[in-house]
Amino acid sequence: MKVPWLLATASEAGQEAAPGVAPAAHGAAAGPAAEGAHGPAEVLLHHVLDQPFLGLPSKHLLFFCLAALLVIVITGLARRSYRKGGVPRGVGAAVEGLVLFVRDEIAEKEIGHGDGRRFTPLLLSFFFFILVAALFGLTPFSATATGNISVTMGLAAVSFAAQQWGGISKHGVVHHFAGLVPPGLPVWLLPIMIPVEVLSMFTKPFALMVRLFANMLAGHMVITALLLLIPMMAQVSTFLGVAMVPVSLGLALFIMILEVLVAFIQAYIFTLLTAIFIGMYAHPAH
Repeated sequence: MKVPWLLATASEAGQEAAPGVAPAAHGAAAGPAAEGAHGPAEVLLHHVLDQPFLGLPSKHLLFFCLAALLVIVITGLARRSYRKGGVPRGVGAAVEGLVLFVRDEIAEKEIGHGDGRRFTPLLLSFFFFILVAALFGLTPFSATATGNISVTMGLAAVSFAAQQWGGISKHGVVHHFAGLVPPGLPVWLLPIMIPVEVLSMFTKPFALMVRLFANMLAGHMVITALLLLIPMMAQVSTFLGVAMVPVSLGLALFIMILEVLVAFIQAYIFTLLTAIFIGMYAHPAH
């Protein structure tokens, strides 16, 4: 009895051993024909899996750089619209609206008027990069850079450094770390509260890292699962496979459209939480 391809690994999906020939050992090459074979899961998971691409060692690294370059190009076009004088239009107007939103509704509201202006460029970098990287990942044959835990870890590390700098630049090193412990706390609670407060410093960026990574990865996994329903049902019967095509494609298209909204939401949440955490350290009394 043949093993269904759904129970096989992604790299072995769709491959079957020839009759009378023992299966190849795990990790061993099964011949030239097997090397070029790809199952449905491997083909559809190209948005999620990090793999060599166009001769480069990492597909996620390539689209990470392309997303950053695209952000620079978009902001350059927006700045050029101001040089011509008058009211900016097109890309300039769209970028201006987002910049004003991040500055007024996130930076200044959560950090403060004076301190918010200092961190606005950083918050804008977070917002535009996460947004562009997520939207870039929805295009065919691309990859979502923020669906890689290494990328979100790097963003969270920068956010962590900004949080600590927000408190240190405002109160100094000693007062910044001394302010982590609530004033008036009994001495016997200090051995408990100090480790808790130090741990909370790292749980904030950790939450940012996992939240962004999980949300970016989840959307592509759902789309992949919906598309894999077609070959799975086709294994049962051809009729069920054909009948599943409009259902699977319709649901996948709906999730794809929803992912556009998720891209804006995740860029907003990461930027907002970073601003809130910076404000907590810059103004601990609040």
